[in-house]
Amino acid sequence: MRTTNLDKTDKLSDGNPPVVEEIGNYKIARALGAGATSIVYLGIDKISSKLVAIKTIRPECRIGIQHKMFAIEASLCGKLKHPNIVSLIEANNSDPEKSYIIMEYVEGSSLDKFSTPDTLLPTETVLDIIRQAAEALNYAFQMGVIHRDVKPANIILRSDGLVKLTDFGCAFLFDSDTTQISGAGSLSFMSPEQIKGATLNHQSDIYSMGAVLYRLLTGHNTFNATDNYAAINQIINHAPTPIETHRLGLPKEVCRIVDRALQKTTVDRYQDWTEFLSDLYAASGINRTESRIEERTKYELMSRCAFFKDFLTVEIWEVLHASLWRTFFHNEQLIKEGEHGFSFYILLEGSVVITKKQRMLNLIQAGDCVGENACLHKGSPIRGATVTAQGEVIALEISKDQLEGFSKDVCIRMDRAFLRSLNEKLAVSNTRVLQLMGI
Repeated sequence: MRTTNLDKTDKLSDGNPPVVEEIGNYKIARALGAGATSIVYLGIDKISSKLVAIKTIRPECRIGIQHKMFAIEASLCGKLKHPNIVSLIEANNSDPEKSYIIMEYVEGSSLDKFSTPDTLLPTETVLDIIRQAAEALNYAFQMGVIHRDVKPANIILRSDGLVKLTDFGCAFLFDSDTTQISGAGSLSFMSPEQIKGATLNHQSDIYSMGAVLYRLLTGHNTFNATDNYAAINQIINHAPTPIETHRLGLPKEVCRIVDRALQKTTVDRYQDWTEFLSDLYAASGINRTESRIEERTKYELMSRCAFFKDFLTVEIWEVLHASLWRTFFHNEQLIKEGEHGFSFYILLEGSVVITKKQRMLNLIQAGDCVGENACLHKGSPIRGATVTAQGEVIALEISKDQLEGFSKDVCIRMDRAFLRSLNEKLAVSNTRVLQLMGI
């Protein structure tokens, strides 16, 4: 790791951290930001030229609790693969003086930007943000991880509306042999049991997500405390100020969601992420049913799918852990013509019809994919056709970012599956052209 003096245009306000010329296999473009314990740089992969974010630990924080938090986050490298979680690409924690974490570079704003009374987002936008973050936390819990530091600053909103959860330095790992950090987290968003130092489960993150929802809807914390002692007392012993006090006209269902998520006891709180997400989707008018998916083994459903016929077992598991499982009902649209698209769908059950200007182009059966052009072209592509469910459809949704984050072997398998799908679709189109020509 070689250092060089900062040019004036590269200096940051918080401590003017030194910019380095290179870290590992990455060239450094500039410093992105600096905090009390770490510095984050914008890096460029020397081979692929892909942009990454590189987190390093400050020299004075290379021992003690700060280094332990850095080590916890580094240990999650490659383990959490979800479209709403910032991907950890590479980590080096063997030498405290040269420790770094290579992360997916996300161009966007943290939700701190939208958490004051004069910067609030529309209610429907906030619900969409919280849904995406909750999906990420639900996935993390399924992988044995509790975040423990859910707050607006750790949730990034991209310009296209995609949400990314970041900073797992305070995380609790169920399968870890190391002693977990106690007292970690941000007080304003801590659950009562977290403040008490009790054993935590996923319901602690649900409480924190409720506190984030409260803040994004009102611009205020759940309690109006003058100091940390007062805040601790209020979080443990008092009910939060009713959310409608700060913002009149909020839908009753939204207020009820916030109230239940912020219950003092885990008995009265949402029991799991499925309950919490179900209410969030309902409040947004989205019909979300996954009962059929839960009745069978997801892996078995994927392994029987023609799209995955050349995938190895470990590769199917990689895709399974990263994808969103979706259920669509008859006449429900997966893709709408003219809209921007950032994801594609692999059909596991059912069929869809493709139409353009209300004229039928094709019928796609389970085992194939739709919408892949959104991931194969640069920029923000416009959907060229509408895709509508025929009967009930179970599908995997994979974003462009997630596709790029897969391992090299999975990317090769995906490319081959795309080519096979394209050849089959072209064959069908050629047959229809010949039929129309009477040949």
